[in-house]
Amino acid sequence: MAQGPEGGYGRPLGRHLPETLRPFSSPAFRIARSWLLAGAAILTATACAGEPTALERQLIEMPADRWLEVPDTKLADVCAPKSFGVDGDLGCAGIIEAWGSGAYAGDQRKMFVWGGGHNDYWGNELYAFDLRSGRWERITDPSPGELVKAGTDPLPDGKPNSRHTYDGIQYIEHGGKLFGQGGAISPGGGGTSVTWLFDPATRSWHNAGNKDRPGGYGIASGYDPKSRAIFVRATKALWRYDTDSETWTRLKTFGTRPLWPRYEVSGNKRGAVDTRRGRFWVVGNNDFLVWDIAQGKIVTDEWVTTGGGDYTNEPRVKKHPEQIFRSGGGDIYNAPAPGFDYDSKADQFVAWRGGAPYVLDLATKTWSRRSDVGAPAAQARNGTYGRWRYLREYNVFMLVNSAASNVFFYKNTAGGPPAAQ
Repeated sequence: MAQGPEGGYGRPLGRHLPETLRPFSSPAFRIARSWLLAGAAILTATACAGEPTALERQLIEMPADRWLEVPDTKLADVCAPKSFGVDGDLGCAGIIEAWGSGAYAGDQRKMFVWGGGHNDYWGNELYAFDLRSGRWERITDPSPGELVKAGTDPLPDGKPNSRHTYDGIQYIEHGGKLFGQGGAISPGGGGTSVTWLFDPATRSWHNAGNKDRPGGYGIASGYDPKSRAIFVRATKALWRYDTDSETWTRLKTFGTRPLWPRYEVSGNKRGAVDTRRGRFWVVGNNDFLVWDIAQGKIVTDEWVTTGGGDYTNEPRVKKHPEQIFRSGGGDIYNAPAPGFDYDSKADQFVAWRGGAPYVLDLATKTWSRRSDVGAPAAQARNGTYGRWRYLREYNVFMLVNSAASNVFFYKNTAGGPPAAQ
């Protein structure tokens, strides 16, 4: 519903009262007018938001520390037919198995999934799970396999090549666009540094350039709504992407001491932003980095935690003992690209690598383990990345673990969404 000139929805009532009523300034008239405006606002909000569906109510009403598997929600049911010629070695399974990721769009109530790459799967199509309907949709069709053989990014049709997306996908909340960075493209597996932006409204891709930015394999990322920026942790550097100006800034390089070798870490990682404190976290594959967004500095050493398994980077930095770091959280920090996201209502990070989730309470810096009843026993073989997301509108976590399995939800704390911040 369109906004009026004063920022409210619909037509501003006050300016369009009949001429005969404008001189009226009695208390009775003002009270009647205020009731009229309030009623219009309530009706408008109801019309825009709509009544929650059965699935939405179920998610909000789930008890704490419970898992839910939703039947008949396999992504494979809407995969592209073989006639497109993009099956590769794994077929549709490669969308997730081949280092595939996802991002949640709260304004659309949709979880987007994008993956493939190398010779595992050539399809560049995009999928979305609709939280209202509880169904998957293939948002775009794949480019024909004959075009993928070019091995370029973009493809000859101007669209992005299929890729291992790793943790390079984020949804830009204030801009309503899906962001994709880096990856290993089809069919040869070479790295790409093209920045791609997808507009769900027009279902079209925009190529935002490929110069002076991160790319390739194993990147981690996180969107910060306050700074309207996406932070990207590559093997050799930390970057900031300004989503409004579409410009990149290198924040830190990890090639020299004291940051090398501690922070020059390759492999499969996952990023997330603690929006309350303004911290960008990266975990996975023995990597652990915490970046203070406002102060522009690494603050990892401030986050020594307890529980969750022992962590140390000593095997990687043993020749540089001043860089040795020990903490809790090792079960997550050492896992390959675990699920990891911030619960803004509980002020906790909730992580998943298969079975029972791990919860890091940021106030006490303590890890705990929760229920595994009803949870998938193991994560996808190459990691979970952004396919584990906190859905603020329902105060629940969502997991897409394979194309052939149903969608799962995990409820960390009871109740509906957190208060607006």
